[in-house]
Amino acid sequence: MSVPVLTLSLCILMADATTKTSSDAVEQIEVRGDALRELETPEAASKVLFDRFELEAADLGEILARQEGIVVQRTGGLGSDTRLSLNGLSGEQVRYFIDGIPLDVGGLPVGIANVPLGIVDEVVVYRGVVPTRLGADALGGAIELRTRTEVFGTEIQASYLTGSFGTHRASVVAAHAFNDDGLFVRAYGFGDLAENDYDVDAPIIDDSGQDRIESVERFNDAFRSFGASAEMGWAENADFGTLTLRAYFSSSRKELPTNPRGSIAFGEVERSIDVMGSVLRFDVPLGDDIQLAGNLGVARAFRSFSDESACVFNFLGECAQQRATPGELQEFASDLTQTNTSSFLRTTLEWRAAEHHTLRISVAPTLTFSDGEQRRERTGGIIDPAEADRRLISIVGGAEYELRAFSERLTTLAFIKGYGQDGQTEVIDGTEISGTDTFSSVNAGGGLLVRWGIAGPLAVEASYEFATRLPNESELFGTPGLVLANTDLLPERSHNINVGLKLEPWRGRLGQLRGTLNGFLRNTENWIRLVGNSLFFVYANVLETRSIGAESLLSWTSKGRYVSLDASATYMDFRNTSTTGPNAARNGDRIPNLPYFFGALTARLRFSKLLQNEDVIELAWTTRYVNEFFVTWESIGDPQFKPTVDSQFPSSANIGYRFDVFDQEVAMSFDIQNVTNEKLFDFFGVQRPGRAFYVRIGTTISP
Repeated sequence: MSVPVLTLSLCILMADATTKTSSDAVEQIEVRGDALRELETPEAASKVLFDRFELEAADLGEILARQEGIVVQRTGGLGSDTRLSLNGLSGEQVRYFIDGIPLDVGGLPVGIANVPLGIVDEVVVYRGVVPTRLGADALGGAIELRTRTEVFGTEIQASYLTGSFGTHRASVVAAHAFNDDGLFVRAYGFGDLAENDYDVDAPIIDDSGQDRIESVERFNDAFRSFGASAEMGWAENADFGTLTLRAYFSSSRKELPTNPRGSIAFGEVERSIDVMGSVLRFDVPLGDDIQLAGNLGVARAFRSFSDESACVFNFLGECAQQRATPGELQEFASDLTQTNTSSFLRTTLEWRAAEHHTLRISVAPTLTFSDGEQRRERTGGIIDPAEADRRLISIVGGAEYELRAFSERLTTLAFIKGYGQDGQTEVIDGTEISGTDTFSSVNAGGGLLVRWGIAGPLAVEASYEFATRLPNESELFGTPGLVLANTDLLPERSHNINVGLKLEPWRGRLGQLRGTLNGFLRNTENWIRLVGNSLFFVYANVLETRSIGAESLLSWTSKGRYVSLDASATYMDFRNTSTTGPNAARNGDRIPNLPYFFGALTARLRFSKLLQNEDVIELAWTTRYVNEFFVTWESIGDPQFKPTVDSQFPSSANIGYRFDVFDQEVAMSFDIQNVTNEKLFDFFGVQRPGRAFYVRIGTTISP
């Protein structure tokens, strides 16, 4: 691939570059001391540099889609279902966190692509191996969102975005530090609204009863979400470390416009989720060389599903006819709410036994209780399975030993992990509760990570992990109205290998350069996959898979930051290796419905001091490429007639301007998404939005 070649070529060109600082030296990205040390660990981790996107209106899903190894597939616009794949693994195989807390219980359960960007300070992507401190049972890695930790004086950050398809997004973050002892308060709030009424091609029945494809306005696809958080505590107090208490809530509503294949229109199907909770974050010294850190919290989530219409809707939004019984998605009406109460702890004890020697022990238990209420009476007294009382306990623990040697050029990290799960659910048989079903599992794993600093910022990294991923509550117990329960699921197991070359920011004659070249292998058994028909789904262990591939990233910025280029490319050979079971006949086939070659290129021009000493104007163009892929198994049927998702080249353009007003910073941007108005599909039959225009304004106020 051209990107790795270009990366190595530029490394050679810059090998003799001077490191002398001068007035015209390129601006250095600000990296805190702890963050810099984190980048020098052997973890297969990378940070998304948000300074690249400060003058864009791109959302978090778009930003992640430009990173190497990551595929983001959406079923529509803002608030739609999203599948993020990291090195081929997706869904719950990739875990998401905000400040070390699982995203779904951290007040942001709307999916990572829909998280308001204004409340996020940085993003760290862990590939293959997940740090024990996160207490995660991931297979494909993890993505951690981090909010700002430092508070100096008083600061308010606010942003507002509006644009096509009835889109409005607003967020505000306010913080105040009371004294030098670290006492502070911080709060954020956000609100999102989108009608998602873009044009799509849909089957329409004309007056003669014949089907034709016509461009119509998408309906019943609105998304509404809002939330807030308040936090108070001490940041890095000399006497007792860091201690903060945060309370949060969020509420979201999403209409469902079609079935998963986009072939049946829905007019009044809706789902919602409300979350509230609190978390105590601590990082306290227990001695000169011992530190205890973690999160302790409780969250309560209310998930609702409504499907009560008796209409059969067409794609024009008309009620074409009446049903014998209400219910568009199912054969019966539903007004269901599930309540989940989760208590969780993520704690790590770190002992610096000697210089360059560190031992960490982590424990992460989670206890969840759930029950449901069906407010629509079912025919014949049938009890909805979602009304069952359930309990699930999951524990992930681990120990790791870190050694730094040869003037810290060599860093090694050896670790072991344990995974335990125990669950119980009422068994509903028609009109009665017939008993209780229990299940449990215990698994172990471990691995090794090594980083060798070759010269300056150039390093080689390698890691191996035998990982386990426990089925989560939704996979075991289902979700309201959509997914049925399956408590016979087995944990997924995977051998994960990463080998890579990393160049951290390197400054020389040509400017600043950073890049990565990474090869990966994921060999997975007991793969959990969502299977079913157009109405009902269930998670099942259906596959053994192998994903092998390479990914690369190159970022270059000229002196003075006048020009910058960001390029990423990923290729993976992701195949079914099952030799038994229903998919053995598909042995050797590529995993369907997932791209295997994709990349992104962004070019920026940046000018400063045009009207003011501190102003900046930036022009940017981004093009992403996603290869064509089969929707079903490649060995089934004639390739000429098989459903495919075509290759796609979506592009976006941006102009941004940052300036000062009364000594306060203001940033404005104007974005055009899908500039060429392509018909985009991430999933077969489900059309993405066409050309869209967005305006964003943000400000940082420091009274």
